[in-house]
Amino acid sequence: MRALTNLRSRLNKAVIKRLGLLNAFGARLTIIDQFGSPGDTLMTATVCRNIHERHPRIRINCRTANPSLIEHDPAIETLNAPLTRWHTSFQYIDLLVHRRGDENALAQTMAGLGMAHYEYKAKVHLTQPELRWAAAQLRDLKRPIITVNTVSKERVKTWPQDYWAKLLEKLKGEGSVVQLGDSREPLFEGVHSFAGKLSLRESMAILSQASLHIGPDSFLMHAANGVDVRSIIIFGGSRTPGNVGYAENINLFVQMPCGPCYLHDSRGQLCPHDIACMSKISVEEALRHAREALAGMRPARPNHAPIA
Repeated sequence: MRALTNLRSRLNKAVIKRLGLLNAFGARLTIIDQFGSPGDTLMTATVCRNIHERHPRIRINCRTANPSLIEHDPAIETLNAPLTRWHTSFQYIDLLVHRRGDENALAQTMAGLGMAHYEYKAKVHLTQPELRWAAAQLRDLKRPIITVNTVSKERVKTWPQDYWAKLLEKLKGEGSVVQLGDSREPLFEGVHSFAGKLSLRESMAILSQASLHIGPDSFLMHAANGVDVRSIIIFGGSRTPGNVGYAENINLFVQMPCGPCYLHDSRGQLCPHDIACMSKISVEEALRHAREALAGMRPARPNHAPIA
């Protein structure tokens, strides 16, 4: 039985590297979102889109813990249908184990699919009602809209709260600051907060109305890229812009001897250096980039295509 299982596994690996063959037969292919965080779900959808654009006859089934995030994605035929004969997982275990700072998180999965070249760009598909709802929520706010989230689930990815307080105080003169994120977000004076009040899709809809997003390496970084909102991402040293950063963004990063560290609070992993990588990114640097980005923005938002 084990020999048969191993044979099937080897055959699967060989076949999925020849996507042209699957495309010729209009075969079904399952892509599994192995890690299952919301950000990983959007990256899994990026894998699906790259396959679909090059091999449009392959019928993609995506298995994920967050199916609502990728509803309406034209690259995906089914969500969470049973596992198909041909399948693979989106994961980046090798990157985590070897702490490679220059390797994109999709590279391992795409290599297994025989696709050395691919587009690393998120795409989010919002409906017209979702966009109208978001516009109504922000109708009375001064433009430009600057969305922020200040807390990551990992402390090593979170910029100091006092840095955020200083930055947001200065940004209030540039437009309306709208806070997204979950219930762990701190309160800041003069900020319009939706933190802990929205679903993930509602958060993406609010993001679509922004001129600029500022935050950590998190789900909202991927979501903002998916709705074509330029972002300033405060990376610190946990993961690098080379791992998950988007070329369209301003990625603030300080290379540290200990990084990238990939520390996770959930595993009891604490930074022995008091998260020095984050404190080395100054408020002045973030503010300068924000003002420069806003100065170069066109006023019209959003610039992505909604679903009817």
